[in-house]
Amino acid sequence: MNGERTGNVEFLVVDEAAQLKECESVAALQLQGLRHAVLLGDEFQLPALVHNDECKKAKFGRSLFERLVVLGHSKLLLNVQYRMHPSISCFPNKEFYGGRIKDAANVQESNYQKRFLEGEMFGSFSFINVGRGKEEFGDGHSLKNMIEVAVVSEIISNLFKASSERKIKMTVGVITPYKGQVRAIQERIRYKYSSFSDDLFTLNVRSVDGFQGGEEDVIIISTVRSNGNGKVGFLTNRQRANVALTRARHCLWVIGNERTLSQSGSIWAKLIRDSKRRKCFYDAKDDKRLRVAMNDALLKVDKSDVCTRLSTLWTKKQGRR
Repeated sequence: MNGERTGNVEFLVVDEAAQLKECESVAALQLQGLRHAVLLGDEFQLPALVHNDECKKAKFGRSLFERLVVLGHSKLLLNVQYRMHPSISCFPNKEFYGGRIKDAANVQESNYQKRFLEGEMFGSFSFINVGRGKEEFGDGHSLKNMIEVAVVSEIISNLFKASSERKIKMTVGVITPYKGQVRAIQERIRYKYSSFSDDLFTLNVRSVDGFQGGEEDVIIISTVRSNGNGKVGFLTNRQRANVALTRARHCLWVIGNERTLSQSGSIWAKLIRDSKRRKCFYDAKDDKRLRVAMNDALLKVDKSDVCTRLSTLWTKKQGRR
């Protein structure tokens, strides 16, 4: 600290303590004169990032916060949430927090329920089934789903149009667990909305990890996975699901393949059952604009598949000569 001496620190507050490696918290606890420490965090959301598999197995990414919870130390739950419309908070509250989180008065007021787009599909919460999607590997060996990209792009376009025509200030976030999908969406929109970031319309497209601690008026989640055997990879991670499902203020729209997610036995299968029970389940093809966008995307995907197969056959034929 530039050679300057600092006085004793008697009271320490560690924010996002559940996302710190244990060694990082312990270092702060060595401060001279420390008498009291408060750890603030949520062990049900993202932990510290550890890349090495052996370190993960050794629990190197475990936080001091989580260790104390496991050991049975008492903790105080801040049980009032001020961000999400009750239709959005309902599922994560029940699934991750045992229904102990209360909705603050501000989110229960009638004007907190906002309709940015027409149609029941675009209410406060909905699951939008894109059953015709196809998962594939993009650049960097990360998955993408171009049919979902088309649906997300169309929704963003409609939101931007509504914001411009009605002069409504709006912040929109797109969350997806795969970097390949993040890149595909960014390439599709070509940063066409970035020039409006200081005006009415703001758009952020990021991975789940990139949205930790963030919030937007509208959140669109693209789950990407689309196959016949229910394989969903690290979508099964409950902490990532919790982060993704709790970023929206007024509208949360989850886009995915009903069949794949329902067969996964994961948190997303529960979400689909819950959305059907609450009559918040919709099919993308029932919206004309989304149907057209999906059909155009399917033609491009099919054309690309044909070209790939022809190229493979040509390469094999050349190899036999």
